[in-house]
Amino acid sequence: MEGHRPNRRRTFRPRNPDLRPVMAFPSRFFEKAPLSYPLYLFLVLSVLILIVLVNGYVEIQRTRSQLFRVLETEGRIIIRGIETNSANLISSLEQARSYAPSSGISESTEDSLSIEDLLIERLVSLALRLDQEAAQRSVGKASKAPSETMDLRHIYFLSGGSSDPVRRQLPENLKKEPPFFQEVLIGKTRLAVLRGEGAWRESTPLAVAVARRFGPGIILISVSPDEYSFLTRQIIIQGFLEEFSGKGNIAYITVEGSNGQFIAQTAGQVSFRPGRENFKKEVGSKGQDLYWIGFKDQEVLEILRPFAPAGRSIGRIRLGLSLKEVNPILHQAGRNILLMSLVLIGLGILSLYFIFHLQGRHFRKMKEMEEQIRLKEELSAMGQLAAGVAHEIKNPLNAISLVVQRLQQEFHWPEPEAQQEYERFTRIVRDEISRVNQIIGQFLMVARPLASRLEEQSLTAILDYVLEVLAEELRLKKIRLSKTWSPDLPLIFCDRFQLTQAFLNIFNNALEAVPEGGEISVSVRPKEDNKIELIIRDSGRGIAPDDLKKIFAYYYTTKEKGVGLGLAITRKMIQAHGGDLEVRSVLAQGTTVIVGLPKRPRPGQKA
Repeated sequence: MEGHRPNRRRTFRPRNPDLRPVMAFPSRFFEKAPLSYPLYLFLVLSVLILIVLVNGYVEIQRTRSQLFRVLETEGRIIIRGIETNSANLISSLEQARSYAPSSGISESTEDSLSIEDLLIERLVSLALRLDQEAAQRSVGKASKAPSETMDLRHIYFLSGGSSDPVRRQLPENLKKEPPFFQEVLIGKTRLAVLRGEGAWRESTPLAVAVARRFGPGIILISVSPDEYSFLTRQIIIQGFLEEFSGKGNIAYITVEGSNGQFIAQTAGQVSFRPGRENFKKEVGSKGQDLYWIGFKDQEVLEILRPFAPAGRSIGRIRLGLSLKEVNPILHQAGRNILLMSLVLIGLGILSLYFIFHLQGRHFRKMKEMEEQIRLKEELSAMGQLAAGVAHEIKNPLNAISLVVQRLQQEFHWPEPEAQQEYERFTRIVRDEISRVNQIIGQFLMVARPLASRLEEQSLTAILDYVLEVLAEELRLKKIRLSKTWSPDLPLIFCDRFQLTQAFLNIFNNALEAVPEGGEISVSVRPKEDNKIELIIRDSGRGIAPDDLKKIFAYYYTTKEKGVGLGLAITRKMIQAHGGDLEVRSVLAQGTTVIVGLPKRPRPGQKA
């Protein structure tokens, strides 16, 4: 035909141009979203785990810092106590030495004498060590280094004779005859002590003479005022250090002079001297001199502070506080934080899984909604097109049908075979015209809203009529039909024509699926939710699970000549009556169609 163009698939474009970008974006997004989910999930989980681990690390560091601050406060209090007590005792001793002996013996004087006695003991011990070392050197056995002399400058080895040249080197107050060590020289006693008094005290506040055990003569040690002051301060500080030794978390305390020498230290703590640590890390702010130190057998928090009792700088004090009680707390805190982190990560993984799962469902629903909108737009356009041309198509079809019917009635062929062939062709033409009319009617029914005329009807009467229409086909295929319902079922409000068409569609599908000699059963029963339930079962080939999800989709069909609108129109008719339609099927075992329709409304209710 002139002007005829080949059939092409019609692409629907919505009238509202604003809808196109809205619908186009989700479509592209949904196509890519499933491939992106694993990457998004991995990235989010990685960030979550990183945040939890960083938070755990920061929390452990914060806990350690808090515990270190507590120990630092304890250490400062100890250092302040040692410094204050040392300053008080040093000041009181200096005041006591400035008084004359005639003023009486006070408490400070007694302290001064006791400290001086301790100093004498140290000097005697030093003299005995020097005597032993000198004897070892004389016989060639000086395998050890000489003992420390406490930086004393006046140590003399005197023989018993008066002509000893060493005596000429003695300070003037020690040359006075007879010398205070005379009885030690002649062997009457083994120890002599000179406590300087008055003007002599300003030059020689203390001197000690000890008889030698490993050789002839004596060892004389004279202490200058500066040495006396240094040694007494050392004894005082050492005494306070020993009082604190082993108490609380104290691991060691040392006081160092400005030149780095040890003035005092707690007993047995030489292994804690600087340079013997396994690691050392500054944990305080800049300039605070707070260190975390690890030794071979334990870890300590070391506080380093200037040491200046009574305002006079002696050097610096080094206080080490043991972490043996802090480390278990840190380990427990670390375990708790690790456990909490694992719990948070687990909860985060579950939460993310549910979020992505729900988001996926949301995306799928949005995709379905988009598809429905697109389909409705296409159906609306198709309905408008069908409504516009239906009248023009039906009139020629009706005319053609009448012409074919007249040809069948008025024209006859003399040969029986030609007559049969003629009737077959004309019947085919009429059948195809009828099918075209039916397709046009289905298009109109899908595209346009249903106009229902609700009347009080009997559901079983409609079913009887439908089964009567299909009786001949049931008979030809030898299909067994069983009906189960009560004659006193309540009436329903419905459009008889629409329900008849819907039931015909359902039964036609069953007839096509059931093989010859099969079975179809129909049952009707009232339900408690004010509905009547119609159940149609067949023994046909069934529907595959993948196909079962698509049976209500428009234009979906597995039949060679099907249009794919039968079940879609059927469900639309059932839903227009306030009912519902459900299809259950197992492949090779048959199909069950369940239709629920509302009963007749009670008086006062809306139909």
